[in-house]
Amino acid sequence: MGKQIISNQEELRERVYKFYKENKSKGKAHTFHHFSSELVPKTTIYRIIRRSESGKSAKRKQGSGRVAKKIDKKNFKKLLKLFNHSDTISLRQAGRKFDCHHSNISKTLKKHTSIRLRKKQKIPKRSETQQDMAKVKCGRLYRKFKDKKWILDDESYFTLSHGTIGGNNTFYSNNVNETPPSIKYSQKSKYEQKILCWICFSPSGISQPYFRESGLAINQEIYLTECIKKKLVPFIKKYHSEEDYIFWPDLASSHYAKTVIDFLQQKQICFVDKKDNPANVPECRPIEDFWSMLKGLVYKNNYQANSLEQLVERIKLCIKKLDKNVVQELSNSVKKRLDKVRREGVIEKN
Repeated sequence: MGKQIISNQEELRERVYKFYKENKSKGKAHTFHHFSSELVPKTTIYRIIRRSESGKSAKRKQGSGRVAKKIDKKNFKKLLKLFNHSDTISLRQAGRKFDCHHSNISKTLKKHTSIRLRKKQKIPKRSETQQDMAKVKCGRLYRKFKDKKWILDDESYFTLSHGTIGGNNTFYSNNVNETPPSIKYSQKSKYEQKILCWICFSPSGISQPYFRESGLAINQEIYLTECIKKKLVPFIKKYHSEEDYIFWPDLASSHYAKTVIDFLQQKQICFVDKKDNPANVPECRPIEDFWSMLKGLVYKNNYQANSLEQLVERIKLCIKKLDKNVVQELSNSVKKRLDKVRREGVIEKN
C-alpha cells in the first residue's frame, strides 16, 4: 500500500483532539489558549472541539467535501463580462454570485482565459485643460528640440528606512512566534527624518547631487545658488561644451523665478520656456524612473540608515554604482516619450 498523505488540517485536528481529550477538565478555553499561540483562528479551534464532542473522526471522510461545480457556457460568458476590464468585482463576490467556491472562479479564469489580476499604475490627477495642452506642448517640444540632448532636473525625498520598496515589507518564516521582532516588525516613526536630494542628468552623465534637510524648502535663492550655479553650470561645462542640449526643469515656481530665468539667459543656457512647458507629464520625464531605480539600490536588502549623514553617504555611493548604460538609455528616451504623447495624448485620453 502507498503511504497515506495527511493534510495539515487533519494533522491539526488530531493534535487538538488529543490535547482537548487530555485536558477536558480544564475547559475549552484552555485548549484555545494553547493553540492560539500557533496563530490558529479562534473559530477553527472551537469548530474542531465541537467536532470532537460530536464523535466525528479527525480524518476527513472520502467525498465529504463540497461538490465541485463547473461553470457552464452561459455562465462562462457572464463571468468574462463580469471580470474583464473591471475593478468592482472580487473572486469571493463572484463565487457567491455563481454559487461556487472562489477558488473555482480563480482556476476558471486562469485555465480558460487570459484575464489576470493586474496592479493599477499611478498617474497624476490632471485637469481636462492639462490633458489637452499636454499633447500640444509635447508636440511643440518634440519638433523644436528633437535634435538636442535633454538635461532634466528634479528633487526627491529619502527617509532613513523605506518599507514601501518592493521586497522590504515581507519576510520568510516557518514559525512566526519564533521570528525575531526585528524581522517581523517594521518600525515607523510618526515623523521620520528625511533628506531632500536634487540632481540633474542627461545622456552624457549625472550631476553632483545636492542635499537639503527636510523642512528646509528649496526656494528660488537656494535653487539658483546651490542647484543652478554650483551643480548645473559645472555639469553643462563638463558634458555639453557645445550647444547640443536643452535644459528642461519642471514647473515649480522656484524654477521659473525671475532671478533664475535672468541668470540662465545671462549664461546663455538653453532651457524650455515656461509657456512651452507641459504640466504634469511624468510619463515624459524619465528622471521619475531614475528615482525609483536609485531608491531600489539605496534600500536594497532592507537597508536602514542610522542618521541623515549616513543616508547621504549611501545615496552618493549608490549614484556611483548606477549602471551608466541604463541611465543613458533612460535619458535618451525623452524624445520617444514626447513623440508618444504628441501622437496619442496622455493616458487618460487613450
